[in-house]
Amino acid sequence: MKTKTLAMTNSVAKMTRTLLSFIRSTSLVIFLVSAPVSANSNTGIESEISLGFGLELLEYKEHEKDTGIESEAKLHNLVFGIEGLKRWKYLFCGVRSVFPVLIGEGQEEATHSGKSFQKDTLELRWIRIDGFLGYPVRNWINPYLGIRWSEVRQERTNFIVAGNPVELKSVEEVKSWSLLLGIRGGGNFTIRLKWNYGMEYFHPLAVEVTNTALPGFKASDRDGHTLELKGGFDYSYTDSLCFGLLFYGGWMHWRGSEWKSFGNYLVKWPENDTFYLGGWLRGTYRF
Repeated sequence: MKTKTLAMTNSVAKMTRTLLSFIRSTSLVIFLVSAPVSANSNTGIESEISLGFGLELLEYKEHEKDTGIESEAKLHNLVFGIEGLKRWKYLFCGVRSVFPVLIGEGQEEATHSGKSFQKDTLELRWIRIDGFLGYPVRNWINPYLGIRWSEVRQERTNFIVAGNPVELKSVEEVKSWSLLLGIRGGGNFTIRLKWNYGMEYFHPLAVEVTNTALPGFKASDRDGHTLELKGGFDYSYTDSLCFGLLFYGGWMHWRGSEWKSFGNYLVKWPENDTFYLGGWLRGTYRF
């Protein structure tokens, strides 16, 4: 028994040494491939201010399993984004905001058990503001933690119900606070051309939902999440000024509320999903 135990211990130790050796060599290879050419390449994230302008595509869906009602709409907005980052030796912090400057509209159609019964025109405005703190590990990996404030405003007009026009305007607002967990980084293709990426997860902390079509109605069920991936590249025009493209995509999900009494009716905030894709032109000043 002692011989078998000793042999097993030696085998585990040998496997551990092999694994650690592999991790060290892999980390070295990743660092050598992605490290920028400049003298400050291995210091991680840099202090900078960036401005961006581009197009955001949105696909909004609602699902109500209890009644079999579903709806869907596709639209796009022109958006503006701004971000500021400040880097110290062992810490970086940032603030950013994205908001629409030109709001598009889309045709929303609701179905019941697969049959269309309502159409309307939907405008969706989404504003978000993020603040975060992070630790600058390397240029290719920088984890951070923060808070997001978000407001989604949905305005519905031009209702057609069962083929008949209805004079109605509905404005739904979803305001929320979420915990932000993220990681970002980048590297160099060439001495002037850089790539970058980001991954973020948002967990709701508080939410308030109102709707002008239901005066006095409020929902605060915060089950949901948002996931976002982004990537792009920048061309350094000078040592401090660069221009580039940023692409991103994500999924915002809300489980919705329970049924609530509203006068003689039962109403709820339905389960819903927003899928989004964006592309920006941006300029960045590093200091």
